[in-house]
Amino acid sequence: MSNDVTEMMSSLTSRVLVACGQVPEPVEGAGVPPARCWSLAETLAESYDIILAVPAITELSHKRFAVVYFTGRNIRLVARDSDVVVCDAAVLAQHPHLLDSGKPLAIDLAGSRPPEPGDDENPLVSVLRTGDFFFCATEEERRNWLPALERAARVNPHTLEGDSGLRELIDVARPPDRLQPIIDYCAVPRFARDRGTGYSGAGLPAAEQGAVWSRAAAAIKRKIFRRQQT
Repeated sequence: MSNDVTEMMSSLTSRVLVACGQVPEPVEGAGVPPARCWSLAETLAESYDIILAVPAITELSHKRFAVVYFTGRNIRLVARDSDVVVCDAAVLAQHPHLLDSGKPLAIDLAGSRPPEPGDDENPLVSVLRTGDFFFCATEEERRNWLPALERAARVNPHTLEGDSGLRELIDVARPPDRLQPIIDYCAVPRFARDRGTGYSGAGLPAAEQGAVWSRAAAAIKRKIFRRQQT
């Protein structure tokens, strides 16, 4: 295979940061599933350049993706050099600055409890207002999160337009057998049109919310960034 072809294939691969709130412990043995974020990284690594970031030093490694230790400082740098950030709610509770990373943000809500009505001090309220795409493990979890998303102003005419089922806002992604929603999101990541903070008092968009991110454009951006660093 020529270098030109190799370079072209590389440029079409998005770099996806998968950040875990705790160190995953892949369990070996029949019928015992690995940690959710580990399985998520394994499945996404079939199509994307994956970095799995964990909050403690570990000897874990994988032949198809990198495993790195993150702190509040370096997670910003890794996110900046990624095209999409995928993380669980625990990561955002510890590092809320990721909500302002400027990158499309997909948030795993599996295992978390939705904020109660009126609990505006709950950090998950900001997560729901700022995230671009949400996914969970079951349809029941998804139904439980829909009212919280509505209270956060994420269910509105712009979200419902062409997506009455709100699957482009929140869907079920259960690795490894049912991960298509998050794979579709990573393939064409985009900033949300429907963030509550992007609306004026009249309930109309205060400004357009970004543009579609393509894998090719993201690759070009990375190349320019790296050239500037050399």
